[in-house]
Amino acid sequence: MDVVYGNSDYIRSATSSSDKCSRYKDQKTFKKEAALHKWAKVLLIVLSVCLVFALGSVCTLAVLLTHATHFNVSVSDQGHNATDYKEQFDVLHNQHEETLRKLNRLNHSTGCALCSVHWIHFGGKCYFFSTVKMNWTQSRDHCVTLGGHLVIINSQAEQDFLTSKVKVTHWIGLNDLDTEGHWFWVNNQPLNDSVEFWIKRENGVREPDNWTKGHPAGEDCASLGHPAGETDFWTDAFCFQEKRFVCEAAAAV
Repeated sequence: MDVVYGNSDYIRSATSSSDKCSRYKDQKTFKKEAALHKWAKVLLIVLSVCLVFALGSVCTLAVLLTHATHFNVSVSDQGHNATDYKEQFDVLHNQHEETLRKLNRLNHSTGCALCSVHWIHFGGKCYFFSTVKMNWTQSRDHCVTLGGHLVIINSQAEQDFLTSKVKVTHWIGLNDLDTEGHWFWVNNQPLNDSVEFWIKRENGVREPDNWTKGHPAGEDCASLGHPAGETDFWTDAFCFQEKRFVCEAAAAV
């Protein structure tokens, strides 16, 4: 009987040890599965973040491609428009030349030279004498808007014609704004020393004198006469002063 009881205790003890071992293995397996599950979650989060960045990159690339396409289209349109403008300019230029040729034929047949209204014809040119005052730069630009330029004087006859038409000082198209003492007309041609009409005073002092007492920049623009009233010579004056002016354009002959 004692032997039997002893065997039963041994069996119970062995069974208890087996259960403990089984539970330990289950706990170990559970921990491994939990660890794997945790790493799976981390990997899933990392993959999700990568996916978000990838989608963002794709969207950015799509936007850049769209802008590039629009830019290329815009540049293409501008090039096309520039070509159209040039063609239109060429057409208008040809029409202008043809109109001038027709006017020339008309003038030769009638013996008359055609100038615009308020312009006066002399020596194959048309002259406009302003009634308003502007500074030299404004006068130059205004003549351009009228289809001409500030007058360029090339002869004694032209000088005499102009002075016979003005009673007060007027701007002409001569200046030394770029380099002091180097006088140029508005067509970028230098002043011909053999055709110049600067005033020569009895005391030997002559224009241009670049007087700086009125302004340190000096006098860099030429005019017919001076504010005292004489107009049959040239003087240099401050370009910012307001004067009447004379425009010149080619006559249609």
